[in-house]
Amino acid sequence: MPRLALAAFVLAAGLTSVSAQDTAPATITVNPSATISQLPKAAQLLTGLYATLATLELCAVEVPEPATSGMSAHRRQMETELRMDEKTSTTAYERVRADVEKAGLDCAEGSADRQQADAVVAIYAGI
Repeated sequence: MPRLALAAFVLAAGLTSVSAQDTAPATITVNPSATISQLPKAAQLLTGLYATLATLELCAVEVPEPATSGMSAHRRQMETELRMDEKTSTTAYERVRADVEKAGLDCAEGSADRQQADAVVAIYAGI
């Protein structure tokens, strides 16, 4: 019975919104300078990977195999999914690296920055 009540409610709400659309046309304004806050999941993952790679690079951390190969392959896969060419991906990485550096990276063994980077390396190393 609760499903029937829910279905009736959804149907009634849908009919109400359809009739409201018929009587009051909506005005849509497009702002070309608006910032898009929702990135595709692949872009979010790639940005995180770039940040990890930047941390490892800036802190001069040696990454063992198979983590190095796994991270490189996953980076290429996500860049391909996002249709990024070499120039675009290099520019994107450099921007993330600059942001990481500007944020004030703590490279000390056991620091939060290193622990996060080490955790990502462990995932790719299969540890």
